[in-house]
Parts: sequence; structure tokens; C-alpha cells
Amino acid sequence: MNQLFYGSICLTDIVEQAKKGHSAFTKAENGKIYANVNVLINDTVDKYGNIMSCQLNPKKERKDEDGQPYIGNMKRSEQKPVTTNDVAEIESTVNDLPF
Repeated sequence: MNQLFYGSICLTDIVEQAKKGHSAFTKAENGKIYANVNVLINDTVDKYGNIMSCQLNPKKERKDEDGQPYIGNMKRSEQKPVTTNDVAEIESTVNDLPF
């Protein structure tokens, strides 16, 4: 069964680490820059409800030099049951569309 997680990553920290030359970043032949990351599933949920965290994944030979800074956290997404009020609100919104 697929599981959905949601969260955020700190773009400021990612850009800062890229500018420092962190070895987690590589430029592909297509010209795009990629960040190698580790995603860890925690044994316990933290006080904010996060169950996963994300770190930059440096090259082995630069692990001690670059470190593995945390760049984000994630929570498990849980579907909320649809209520009658939700359906009425959706129908109202759809009926107001100009097409």
C-alpha cells in the first residue's frame, strides 16, 4: 500500500550548503543540479508530529568534512473522512464556476 508523507524542506539551508560546495550536490549532463538526500524514518514521533527527517547525503570521502545537515521533516498524511458539509461546500464551489 502506498503511503503519503508531507513536510517541508528549508530552501535557505539547501542554497547555503550548495554555495559552500557541499558534496551532496551534483550537476547532471542535462544542466540540472541535484541534491542527494537521506530520508530517515524515526522510531518515535517528535513533539511536532514528524515521523521522518531529511538530511543532505555527502560523498563518502567528504562525510566528515561536509557533515549531514538536516534540511527538513515530514509527517504521515492521513486522509480525513469526507463529511456532508464538505460535499455541500464542493458542490457550491463547482456550481459557481463560469463554465
